[in-house]
Amino acid sequence: MDQIDDVLLNVADIAVGSYTNGPGKRLVVWVQGCTINCKGCFNKKLQPHIAKHLVGPVKFANEIVQLCKKYDCEGVTLSGGEPFQQSRALIKFAEIIKKNNLTVVCFSGYNSTTLLNSKDDSVKSFLNNIDLLIAGPFNSENKDYKTTWFDDPNKDVIYLSSAYNPKDFYFEEHCEFIVGSDFIQITGYPDEVHIIQL
Repeated sequence: MDQIDDVLLNVADIAVGSYTNGPGKRLVVWVQGCTINCKGCFNKKLQPHIAKHLVGPVKFANEIVQLCKKYDCEGVTLSGGEPFQQSRALIKFAEIIKKNNLTVVCFSGYNSTTLLNSKDDSVKSFLNNIDLLIAGPFNSENKDYKTTWFDDPNKDVIYLSSAYNPKDFYFEEHCEFIVGSDFIQITGYPDEVHIIQL
């Protein structure tokens, strides 16, 4: 019998085949809703806690697993919005991803100390199903990072399993443009040249 979802996940968007949102080829899930309000938020349209695509996390996870297999993605990256503001729903989602031998990377605007010391059971259970946590507030005024998310000194890169290590983080790409039939989606860190070309 299929598991019944008792909590829904609010998803803003997905992208298949990203190389800028974690190591390797990944499927990215952006969740909707965040109250942290980082300075110069990169995804401001994902801040409001309004219903976008409300999905059962178990059914959604199984669909994502099939997409990962079809497009040869090594894992899923969760971003937002703020994934930890939907940790209860994401526990079930991440468990299924991991059971299918895929990795889970999670971006968060919360600092790592807050997350790792949380007393919230849903946060702790969600962390137990994450391989790599990139945590810390986004700051658009910080120009010290080189080209990618792991060069940003505001972010802590926390290895929560043996799936990844620092050697997994060398790649050239730092910005992707995903072109659909009626949209262009930018992911990664576009520089001024990319923005002007748009």
